[in-house]
Amino acid sequence: MPKIKVILKAKEHIFLGSGLPVENIQTSRNFIAGSVLRGALAQAILRPLGLWKHEVGLESEPPEASPPEGFAEVFLAKPPARFGFLYPIWKVGKTGEEPGKGDVFPFPLTAFTCKAHRGFKVEGGHGVWDELLYKLQCLVKGKSPARGDCPDEDCEEPLERLRGFVARIGDTYRRVEVHPRLLVRVGLNRLTETAEGGILYTQEALPPHQRVEAEDRFLHFVGYWQMSDEQWEALKGLLGKFVPKDGEGYSLRIGTARARGMGAVTLRWTEKPAPELPLLEKRLGDFQPRGPDGQELDPDHWYFALTLRSPLLIYDKQGRPTTRLEKDVLEDYVSAIPQGLEFLRDASVIEREEWSGWSAAWGLPKPVVTAVAAGSVLAFRAPKGEKEAVLAFLQEVEKYGLGERRAEGWGEVVACDPFHVKFALEVKDEQG
Repeated sequence: MPKIKVILKAKEHIFLGSGLPVENIQTSRNFIAGSVLRGALAQAILRPLGLWKHEVGLESEPPEASPPEGFAEVFLAKPPARFGFLYPIWKVGKTGEEPGKGDVFPFPLTAFTCKAHRGFKVEGGHGVWDELLYKLQCLVKGKSPARGDCPDEDCEEPLERLRGFVARIGDTYRRVEVHPRLLVRVGLNRLTETAEGGILYTQEALPPHQRVEAEDRFLHFVGYWQMSDEQWEALKGLLGKFVPKDGEGYSLRIGTARARGMGAVTLRWTEKPAPELPLLEKRLGDFQPRGPDGQELDPDHWYFALTLRSPLLIYDKQGRPTTRLEKDVLEDYVSAIPQGLEFLRDASVIEREEWSGWSAAWGLPKPVVTAVAAGSVLAFRAPKGEKEAVLAFLQEVEKYGLGERRAEGWGEVVACDPFHVKFALEVKDEQG
């Protein structure tokens, strides 16, 4: 089951709608949801055949063509091909480091930084700290976590949660920030196709290029697709037949406001990306809560966590969205469940958010759902004798995802992310 690393290069401004406008301001997300790219590809394939559904009028004759060979295999089969979320990264200069060499993801919700001096020390901040392992240590000791002020010497500022995106290249981390531009637009009269008097609105858009401190930066997005060999071969054949070539990639338009010239991107990929994470067994071993002497604090259990790279939607036995990932809930989504698995809600950090969107295939808005937000961290433990079952569980959810809407990239997780270990918050135990 190949994992394909996808790189999108922005060629024009991009507007990625985030739902209903706020008064007369249309806001944009600063990442590409899996459904956005999946829908753009389906549209590029079906439109030349007259099969793009919402463009077929109610009174028109049914289209004579049928979806091309391989379309159903890619977009409708079960298990589905997974089109993951793509997150932003800047290429500095024409000859700068290739975006495809990095891994970009939302900051985990366990990450904190100094409120007055935000960011990594190499960027001029006071540093970044992650509280997950500290919370696990407190859980094992039966104590309540007590986060203090900034650990930097002579700084008494409080810590605040770090938002946004982080790029990981090897063992190096850096923040990624994207600042949308505000574009003022004139409303159009649909009947006369001319400007409508008295109607102005503001639209956010992501710029394809910016200049910072005499450096040119070019916006890219990086993420992953995962599908079977048959699905991948079928998708490559469809792209080659229906999507125009653009140098070493393919030319697409994504997002909305495309009639105004926005959304032009170049799509390319790496079929065999270099491993960006240590082996799963090593990650699990490094993740165990330890004391100052380096010994495990709880030798009777394995501790592990799932860090969300995209939203997660899971239903309980009554069909309601839930954040309680107990064993009986997970059994409906994962085949490999360790015996004695416990969901550690006190050590987990979870946020919920509402998701909607527009289905271009239906020509209708999508239903509003409440999902666990990307960046949330879900902590678990299992008996020590269940190591093989734990590894099988983690391998399955990393490979196939978790929860609903996985074809759209939802439920992408990383097990025992090294970020939590590298930036673990160390708090002195004043009680000895």
